[in-house]
Amino acid sequence: MASTRTLASTHTLIVEPDDGRALVLQILNAAKTSIDLTIYEIGDAQIMAALEAAQKRNVVVRVLYNWHSFTPRMQQTDITPAITQLTNAGIQCRQAPAAFEVTHEKAFVVDGATAIVMSFNLTQDYFGSTRDFGIVTTVPAEVAEIEAVFQADWNNQPATPKVNSLVWSPVNSRTKLTALINAATKTLDIYCEEVDDPGTLGAMVAAAKRGVKVRFIAAVLAAEGKVNGNARGITYLTGNGVSAVCKSFLYVHAKMILADLGQSAAQAYIGSENFSCVSLGDNRECGILVSEPAILQRLESTFTADWKQPSVAVTPDNTGLTACPGNRAARTAVRTAVRAFQARKLQHPPQTRG
Repeated sequence: MASTRTLASTHTLIVEPDDGRALVLQILNAAKTSIDLTIYEIGDAQIMAALEAAQKRNVVVRVLYNWHSFTPRMQQTDITPAITQLTNAGIQCRQAPAAFEVTHEKAFVVDGATAIVMSFNLTQDYFGSTRDFGIVTTVPAEVAEIEAVFQADWNNQPATPKVNSLVWSPVNSRTKLTALINAATKTLDIYCEEVDDPGTLGAMVAAAKRGVKVRFIAAVLAAEGKVNGNARGITYLTGNGVSAVCKSFLYVHAKMILADLGQSAAQAYIGSENFSCVSLGDNRECGILVSEPAILQRLESTFTADWKQPSVAVTPDNTGLTACPGNRAARTAVRTAVRAFQARKLQHPPQTRG
């Protein structure tokens, strides 16, 4: 299915894996002066080739990539080969600031006029086996702010984003995502890969208790038959009036909130933020709010089709949700401990994709 455009629209929706690479490649191949990319993972052959081709035609290409949160093994096997390839092609590549727990943002700015905000990474499997979304924007204020944050992060300087329609971690994502959930009056359809932040989950429960129909699809954060890292969050939601499930027909990597479809204030969020303490409080993340009816309708039809797919049984985990630690060092310690625990339980790293 082709990406969704609306007449006089300044936003375009990308649905993965349905839409593949076509629109991303089209935008990259049309670049004339500059491509600035912030990314968590990269390596897809067609995307790499498009970046290299742009560099050859004298487009200035810069890639800011996550590094510090990866294990040494992942740094060497998953990241270094792609970055070496890009560097050898003359592309400027730089490690994202260590001040962020994770640079989890996935966003392009092309020619200072078009930006792509994505939930998907730029490796092969995200175009074939994950549920993901992206938004292309040509709104000048949105493009300018995404570029300004890129420039700040490139130079390891602070950024102060202010555009209402953009959602940034660690600056304002918790406030904006909670406000979107709190404002819903009729319906909420939500995808999120990771489900353990008590604030946003509590907002969903409060919405359900005031009569909002809340449907939630999460990933299975483990190999089949093993511990599901989302079990506690799903148990909490289903026990408090939210229809919450895990699906595995595709890997649910999407981060999307669709609020009040069909109402005058209907709106959707698409971005890289997970419902986790570290994602909202410590990472560099980027998301966007959109309201074009055609985009909202396609999001709803995609969600409803996915909702009809078989759900994965979740063994209840009634352990209470843990409040986010009050400082970054404590959140980092919790995150490290959880990863170590999951690795011991599964005998390999947990299957979150980032």
